[in-house]
Amino acid sequence: MSKKSVGFGKVLRKYFNKPIFVKFLLKAGLSLELSRRKMVAFVRNDFTTWMDYFALDGVCRAVNGNKTAWVNMFFPVEIVFAFGLNCVSAEGLSGMFASMFLEDLAIQKAESFGISRNLCTFHRTGIGISMLEILPKPVFVGTTNVLCDGNIPTFTTYSSVNSVPLYVIDVPREDNQENQSYLTEQLEALIYKLENQLKKKFNYSALQEILRKEKQSLDIIREAYLELCENPISMELYQHVNVLYAFHLRPNQLLKAAKTLSKQRKSFEDDKKTRLLWLHLVPYYDNELYNIFGKNSKFMIVTSEFEWDWLYWNPDPQKPLESLSQKLLKNPEIGDLSKRTNFVTKLARDFKVQGVIHFNHWGCKQSSGSVILLKEKFEQLGIPFLSLDGDCVDHTNQSAAQYKTRIEAFLEMIK
Repeated sequence: MSKKSVGFGKVLRKYFNKPIFVKFLLKAGLSLELSRRKMVAFVRNDFTTWMDYFALDGVCRAVNGNKTAWVNMFFPVEIVFAFGLNCVSAEGLSGMFASMFLEDLAIQKAESFGISRNLCTFHRTGIGISMLEILPKPVFVGTTNVLCDGNIPTFTTYSSVNSVPLYVIDVPREDNQENQSYLTEQLEALIYKLENQLKKKFNYSALQEILRKEKQSLDIIREAYLELCENPISMELYQHVNVLYAFHLRPNQLLKAAKTLSKQRKSFEDDKKTRLLWLHLVPYYDNELYNIFGKNSKFMIVTSEFEWDWLYWNPDPQKPLESLSQKLLKNPEIGDLSKRTNFVTKLARDFKVQGVIHFNHWGCKQSSGSVILLKEKFEQLGIPFLSLDGDCVDHTNQSAAQYKTRIEAFLEMIK
């Protein structure tokens, strides 16, 4: 997610007709970057540097051939880790290619096999990555139906291309006891199927330990919530992406980062900055937005919604499967739009933001379908709202000049 990533991508592009060499370069490059991030995290020992490290760790393990499941961001990864496997977000793999400006190669590969251009570029890029055969095959692929209608057909394609099992968790829209029981039964069935596939008995004690650490981490962060609202952590725009992936994909590692929260707060100079809330995702490639909201900017993205979608969930290690069912059902991003509206307006009030930016990823019904209603709600609250169209993955499908013009006009209005 930087000029270094783009430069590395240029090197890889030169050798893309030599997939074995590309695999070697990709492994070497990501391993070096992971080592650098780990060293920085140990030296600085603060929240963002650890989250930067955790976000890359799963990707690096997947590229290096560790036994990995490709999942969507809301899959119950705690179960996968309890089986001793690694997890990586399929969306994150697409983002990795985008950060290196290589997503076009994957998209072209997918489209050459008939994948529609109307499909979200996260999905097209992920399918293309599977077809390019640059990454080791996953052990299995797993997804939920949370947020995205394209998840199930796309993960079905991942399963077919890689010739690996597909596991789908159907998450109901309403949080009640009947749906919790329905979800718990699905998780039990998932464990049974994985035991048969992996020829390995599931370790419930390992799952309980993961949830115990996750609870400890989230309790620390939840306890610091009000202080974080007053004194948010200063982060680069791309670091908000790292944080959300670490929260969703590395629950077994969060504790180390959570314990450093008290060390990292915004500086005195940040008091003078205009506070903004970011909704949905940000582009994964180096672009004009990174410059607009860089360290020297007068404007500060204080948080994003996917960093807090666990806020209403309290893990119970003694009832691990029931607890994971609650995690899915209590996510404010599912169900009636009023749940999301109440959630994001709470964030806006708590963090005392002076404006909201909603990034509408091209092809994403979830992000574009609800934006008008969200805008109306924020306007009722007197909080300026900017709806920004773009593409999180395809760097050719953006207008840097338009970003700059629209955002600068918006920011000028709320200064």
